[in-house]
Amino acid sequence: MKAETSITKRAEQNHPCFSVVRILLLWLCFFVISLPATVQASTLHLKNMVLDNQAGSIMARFGIELTADTQVEDALHDGMKLKLVCKALLYEHKDIWLDSEVAGKTYTNKLYFDSLSNQFVLEKPGSKKIYRNKSLSILLREEWQNIVLDLGPWSTLQRKERYKLQLKVRLDRTEVPAWLKNTLFFWSWDIIPAATYQLDFTY
Repeated sequence: MKAETSITKRAEQNHPCFSVVRILLLWLCFFVISLPATVQASTLHLKNMVLDNQAGSIMARFGIELTADTQVEDALHDGMKLKLVCKALLYEHKDIWLDSEVAGKTYTNKLYFDSLSNQFVLEKPGSKKIYRNKSLSILLREEWQNIVLDLGPWSTLQRKERYKLQLKVRLDRTEVPAWLKNTLFFWSWDIIPAATYQLDFTY
């Protein structure tokens, strides 16, 4: 036993980083053990996606629901600015060739926390009105429950043809420079995983 203790002490003396590594491993084990078992990641869910004809235009209507919003709320409290991006693409289905794109539209809005008013803030493009609420869940439920995208003239669609509407939704960071995104193209800048949905129909 004394010989083993002596060998260990000599190893620590010869390699000073040995004790540092041991401390880091112990701290890491303590951190993992102390993590709550019920942590649930935030996710984006689609609600009621509908495609209809309004005044001769192809209108895509849907709602977005953020579940387990604690992760996003903490990020906003820490000063992170986020952007909701909803990209809709309408394709005509082809049996032999690749599906051809008929129309596309992107919807965005910005989300951040205002520490002066102690409120969460949502800004919509093209709107002078700024939406605020002390509750993030209430703010998002009110402003994300009905999103409408104009995909162009309804006359673009042809009778008895098959189509599919793809909708990709993500919550992105706004403070990341474009050059860095292009350089690290393999890196995901989403605060939570993006979600993709598809609606198939025959006109």
